[in-house]
Amino acid sequence: MLTKRTEMLEYHKGQICFPGGGRHETDRDLRDTALRETFEEVGVRPEDVRILGELDSMGTFTSNFLITPYVGVIPYPYEFKVSVDEIESLIQVPVSELLDENNYREEVYDLDGSIMTGFVFDYRGEVIWGATARILRQLIELAFKGST
Repeated sequence: MLTKRTEMLEYHKGQICFPGGGRHETDRDLRDTALRETFEEVGVRPEDVRILGELDSMGTFTSNFLITPYVGVIPYPYEFKVSVDEIESLIQVPVSELLDENNYREEVYDLDGSIMTGFVFDYRGEVIWGATARILRQLIELAFKGST
């Protein structure tokens, strides 16, 4: 499950990402932050999430954030409640699409004068790049290594 951020947000306007955000003082740890933010952005109740694990923390190049991704599963089907202030749309990508190497390409981009190379993932006209694409690649490698 990915989200497309609205143009109203301060950072990463219009980009595709996972639900998430900054830690609040009331959050016990980053896992709590991930669950709270997922509830705030897409309406998934923390008690409905079974956390499977944590991936490697990854930095963003455009905003210098450090992302600590958690992988979890929720019941299917699920009735999402999207925050229209933060989320333009919810994007549910089938695992088969993530496993298809034809959906990935390597691109070179210029970020404020710094030349970067990274994976880009295309799904139905949406371009997923940067930290989100790196997180997806790590997840696929860990979960399906040897089956792609």
